[in-house]
Amino acid sequence: MHHVPPHRKHLKPRGRRSIPPAVAAILIFVVAVCLPVAKAWAQSDLRLEVFACDTQEVLLQMDITPGTEFSIRFLHSYDRAPFEEHYRVLGSERILLTHMTFKGSLNGQGFVLGTYRPVPGGSAELADIDQEVERVTFRLGSPDLADHTLSIGGRGLRLLDYAEAGTLLCIRVR
Repeated sequence: MHHVPPHRKHLKPRGRRSIPPAVAAILIFVVAVCLPVAKAWAQSDLRLEVFACDTQEVLLQMDITPGTEFSIRFLHSYDRAPFEEHYRVLGSERILLTHMTFKGSLNGQGFVLGTYRPVPGGSAELADIDQEVERVTFRLGSPDLADHTLSIGGRGLRLLDYAEAGTLLCIRVR
């Protein structure tokens, strides 16, 4: 049994202390607001990296945030017409292939992803693909055969300025 010293017998026993409702409400509000902000801040220092898959040498990198959209534009090897793959950054090691746009008839390999939609002017798209990948991988084509360009943030970056034709390139988010 608990022993109370004689000089403390006149005091009421202490029970559990509770937090006043106003203080509890403020704490809940602060946590609800700060947690998403902290999570977004933690992911805001993401980098998009283009690197040589075989050697892991980073050839190009830039700071990005979740939701950043980018695309890879090139001349399709069968149709010899412009083709563009569109992506959105979800987070570290998470990229979403959203859709593809092109001017051509998709001759060659079969395309099973997405919904085919014609676009005015003779172009078309494969929409609603929404396939998540960790990285984008492709063989860099020569200027006359493919001429791959990374489009991001309103800029077009010709990838042959960073690597030689025939290089196996990867794009990832870290």
